[in-house]
Order: sequence, then structure tokens, then C-alpha cells
Amino acid sequence: MSTLRHVPVFHAFGHRQGEDSLMMQLLAPKNDDIVIDCTLGLAGHAKAFLEKTAPAGHLYGLDADADNIALANENLSDFQSRCTLIHSNFRHLPELHLPPANIIFADLGLSSAHVDDPERGFSFRTEGPLDLRFDRSTGITAAEYIAQTNESDLKYMFRRFGELKEANRIAHALFAAARHEVLRTTTDLVRVCDETFGYRAPALLPQIFQALRMQVNDELGALEKLLATAPYMLKPGGRFGIITFHSLEDRLVKRTFKNLAQPEIDEITGQIRTAAPFDLLTRKPLTPTAGEISLNPRARSAHFRAIIRTEQTA
Repeated sequence: MSTLRHVPVFHAFGHRQGEDSLMMQLLAPKNDDIVIDCTLGLAGHAKAFLEKTAPAGHLYGLDADADNIALANENLSDFQSRCTLIHSNFRHLPELHLPPANIIFADLGLSSAHVDDPERGFSFRTEGPLDLRFDRSTGITAAEYIAQTNESDLKYMFRRFGELKEANRIAHALFAAARHEVLRTTTDLVRVCDETFGYRAPALLPQIFQALRMQVNDELGALEKLLATAPYMLKPGGRFGIITFHSLEDRLVKRTFKNLAQPEIDEITGQIRTAAPFDLLTRKPLTPTAGEISLNPRARSAHFRAIIRTEQTA
């Protein structure tokens, strides 16, 4: 496990020393707010929200990984009376019957615990089981997916989730390899990629691992459900913010937020018939500063977008 201090994305810097980050300024947590953190992780964001909402605020923290819940519980020991931690993927948000919230937040990046633990299989730099599931209590591993899936579906997955121009080649190579051996470890997958792409393999491995991770966790499907549910769980004036780390997620969030902020227009008069139920808090996404990237290189591809539920909506 890395000994580096975990620094949550977008919490590190404001315009001036001692000032809240721009993200926290936009989400504007207050002392009695109800916060739903849909991606608890190691509780870096959650701790910041709990500090800002003291003494009366309450945080509900969700995570698909039971190990993360246990670690977050330790990290939030000073706030136990004001937080409720739930082992659940945010796709199940409608079923949890949580109260209306002032802030709903999701950080779609990988938890440091996932990347730094070889046993989870999220990194191609270390050997471990080819798993890649956030919740190891359900679903199939990446190794099982490769063994069970036909070449056509592998091509589609790498093209859609990895945005790989070489989707056909890696799908064919993996399908052929899986017919002769069981690909059990990250090293097995890296070897097939090395044999297929040679010196180009290191540049393609991040997209290959990303595609498999998104597939076995149905990440876009879960995000679509979150975007369909969370806005309507906000109180009037409530804020919903999401950090994304690649273009597939960001495009989906951007399109959804834009549609939610559109008023209903009368087709005959062209006048506004009904005001938009939400306003954009970010016309363009927030991106990390150079200082934050130097402190936390994993933040370099992060984008933050947010909306606010207008006061007139019930």
C-alpha cells in the first residue's frame, strides 16, 4: 500500500491560500446540510463535507466495495454520529430511500485502495488476479468475462469503453489466447498485449484495462441510473456535482446536465412555458490546477460539473 497522503481531487486549491477549492465553493456545504456521497472511497471528500457541515449536518456515504466501507469507517471515526455508511453501488440509490439532500456528489475515479492493491487487478504495473470488480461479492471477474465472451463482443467492448482503434486486434488476440489457456492474472493479459502490439503495448494498456473495468462493473449503466435519479432527490436549492475522468463519462454528464437546465419552450410562441428545473453551476468543467496535478498526478484528467435545483421546484 502506498504511504503517500491521499489528497481528494479538487479539494486542494482555491484562488487564495486558505480559501476553499472552487468545487467546494460551488457545492457550498453549510452547517445543517444533508450530503449523499455516492462514491465514498477512503472518505477524503466525505471528511471535508462533514467538517463543513458541522455541527448539525449528516452524510450518507455509499461504496460498492465493502473494503472501502471498512476503511472509510476508520477514517471517519470522529464523525460517527453524523454519518451513515452503506455498502451499495450508486445504481441502487432509488432503493435506499434516503432523505432529500442538499448536496449529492460522485467522484468516478478509481479509489487509491484499488489502484495500489495488486490483489484487485486494477493496475497493469503489478501482478495480481485479473479481477477488476469494485464489489467482489457479486458479478464476474475480468478473467471470467474474457473466457466466456465471443470475439465480436470483445471488439465492441474495446471500441466502446476503451475507444481503441486497435479493438479488432486485441479482441482477436485475447479470444485466441483464451481458447488455449486461462488468462488468470494481470501479467497474463499484459503478455498477450505485448505479443500483439510489441513496443506500442505500454501506450495501449491503460485503455485496455479501462475497457475491461468498465465492462465488468457496468460503469456507464450505473452512471445513467445515477443521473436519472439523483437530481430529483435534491431539495430546492440543492447541488449535484460529479467528477469524471474520461470522455465517455464526461460527455454523458455534460449532455444530461444541459438537458436538465433547459426550460420548456412553447412551440407556437417560442416563449418559455416552464422554467428549467435546474441551472448549470459549471458552464465549462472545472479542471485541476498545475499545482494540484503536481501533488496528485492521477487528477490530471479530472473534470468537475455541477447543477443546482432551482428554488421554485418542489
